Amino acid sequence: MDFYNLSSAAELRCSQLAVGSPELINSKISMHDQTLFSRVGFRGRGVASFLREQGISVPTVPNQSVVTAAGVLVLRLSNTEFWLIDTDKSQHEFIEALELASKGVANVYRLYCQHSHGCFLVKGKNTPNMFAKVCGVDLSEKVFECSSIAQTSVARVNAIIAKQVISDEEGYFVLSDIAGSQHLWNAISDASAEFN
Repeated sequence: MDFYNLSSAAELRCSQLAVGSPELINSKISMHDQTLFSRVGFRGRGVASFLREQGISVPTVPNQSVVTAAGVLVLRLSNTEFWLIDTDKSQHEFIEALELASKGVANVYRLYCQHSHGCFLVKGKNTPNMFAKVCGVDLSEKVFECSSIAQTSVARVNAIIAKQVISDEEGYFVLSDIAGSQHLWNAISDASAEFN
């Protein structure tokens, strides 16, 4: 077999979190485990062109994000690295087809962020205040604008934070090494408890 699509078996995915529910909600902050939602990453000088050829808008500069009309979040992490995230668990076939379309494309190399990273969506009025307790970067409204990405540390875990509007509601996507997902979930849960 010369090619295997690691994202193709969505029904076999299992969350690593030991929580009773994939979401934590209090009156001011909600957190949703989206680790099982489809996503794929690409790196290489040809990625921006490849994505545009597939009809996908891409951010023009690093550390920015855009959302496609279909609800796929496109992160530009550097000049040559992009991640695409299904934000509502409806775009698995699209992500899978995109991954397959990359086969053999010059200067486009797949990154398996589906398997290496956990993904949480954190929403709520007090989310920036909560992050001030656990994050090394100022994520307040006046500094961290919508569409911004921070590659930083959250509760001493390396993380990518992308602020974006999904379904008319602003939220923060938090991606980090899957091995630290439980710790990060617990730390954000603990920091959020103050805002009940």
